[in-house]
Amino acid sequence: MMRKTTTLTTKRFGFIMGILFAASLVTLVLVTFFGRPALSMNEILFSESSWAREIFYYVRLPRVLLGFLVGAALSVTGVNFQSLLRNPLADPYILGVSGGAALGGVVGLALGLSFQLMLGVSFIFALLSLVGIYWIAQVGGRLSSSSLLLTGLMFNAFAFALVLLINALVEIGQSQQIIYLLMGSLEATSWNTVLWLFAIVFLGVIVTTLLSKNLNVMSLGEEAALRLGVNDQKLRKIFFVVSSLMVGASVAVAGLIGFVGLFVPHVLRLIFGPDHRLLIPASALGGGIFLVVCDFIARSVVTSGEVYLQLPVGVITALTGGPFFIFLLRKQRASIL
Repeated sequence: MMRKTTTLTTKRFGFIMGILFAASLVTLVLVTFFGRPALSMNEILFSESSWAREIFYYVRLPRVLLGFLVGAALSVTGVNFQSLLRNPLADPYILGVSGGAALGGVVGLALGLSFQLMLGVSFIFALLSLVGIYWIAQVGGRLSSSSLLLTGLMFNAFAFALVLLINALVEIGQSQQIIYLLMGSLEATSWNTVLWLFAIVFLGVIVTTLLSKNLNVMSLGEEAALRLGVNDQKLRKIFFVVSSLMVGASVAVAGLIGFVGLFVPHVLRLIFGPDHRLLIPASALGGGIFLVVCDFIARSVVTSGEVYLQLPVGVITALTGGPFFIFLLRKQRASIL
């Protein structure tokens, strides 16, 4: 039974994006002011004490914005990979692209590179990982789901082994940074980091949104794309580069956060349909909302008396996306059998 699709009109696009944009603003405001400690507008604007303003401007707000940007980047790259590889299980974390970016970030940390150079190294490693996994996974010119998943798993294991080797050789301070990178955390951030990531993610979302109509055609297959006048190979390279840039930047600033690019696009695809002209910008906002909420849960759910503890946000996304991945895997296997 074929699923009924709804034609994307300007009115429908504006209505859906308006709702998602409003939901994003509400979510950002709520998670910024709530939590431990809770903040109020009165304390920030009118209180003589500066602690509330310090927490708001230099801790809470940059963390929330960073989480929104990372969620947007991972969700959009998930849409790109699922469409380009024509594989519903494709995700930067599962494919091993995030693992490659993490290896690049660890190399940058070990070498003591500046933040900007570390972003560049993470991007290069992410791109090389994607190209290598894509090439290795092909069997007889065809790319099967099982081959892609096995290649991604093997590459992740190899990348983590190298990370652990580097971790054993660096100083204690660098080792602590590497552990944070592997767990996935939005805790250590600054406005400089947020601005850099905003520039990269904004560029990536704009480029992919402008090319989203072509992505609709490319998802039909290479032959269909050629018949419709779309240069599949050229556009595939553009999407791979842009996606690797967003993944590399996200991993460099927040570490390994899995399953965002798997969970969010599938949920939004079920709600709004498969048209990438809507799905890509919707995934940017939806992914941002999802990761911000997960981070709010991570920093609010664990307490021990007067001691305030935080979970890595990657734990929450894995607990959400892991079972969903198993569901999709079983569903795909059932459809094949």
